[in-house]
Amino acid sequence: MPIHAFVDESIRRDRYLLCAALIPPERLTHARSLVRGLCLPGQRRWHFAKEPDGRRRLILAAMARCDGVRVAMFVGRGAEVRVRDECMARLVTYLIDARAGRLVVESRESQDQRDRHCIAGVLRKASAELPYVHMPPHCEPCLWWPDAVAWAFGAGGAWKAMVAPLVRDVYDVAELP
Repeated sequence: MPIHAFVDESIRRDRYLLCAALIPPERLTHARSLVRGLCLPGQRRWHFAKEPDGRRRLILAAMARCDGVRVAMFVGRGAEVRVRDECMARLVTYLIDARAGRLVVESRESQDQRDRHCIAGVLRKASAELPYVHMPPHCEPCLWWPDAVAWAFGAGGAWKAMVAPLVRDVYDVAELP
């Protein structure tokens, strides 16, 4: 069965991180209910950067124990818009090679049109098809996976070590002006 990819980003001082949570279709329900179950009473969703450290540790520990979910990281340096485009292009190529079944990107309204142009260009060049959509994170809990993993990976140290069991691949994108 083809994987589904859920994508979010994290921007750290000198690095741009594009994170794709890769989830097999038969694990989607479990992956969604796991992260939904980590919401506090009254929370519609959680956003990892806004959680206190204790909650972060709890969330990451639960995620690291989840079978079947893996992550691919695309790391770049340079001007954000160009680096995002290059990371997105590399991600789409990766997903084509993996024969992914669906791509869901967290919506950044100001960036969505540019993403669509980039994704369509890669698909056209490869003569490939990959259904894709931009969604707000409150509509798709699987977008919370890359939100948490990208944050922890970018923070480094003990945080990065907590998500190491989830990280399948890391790709360095050349520095762009």
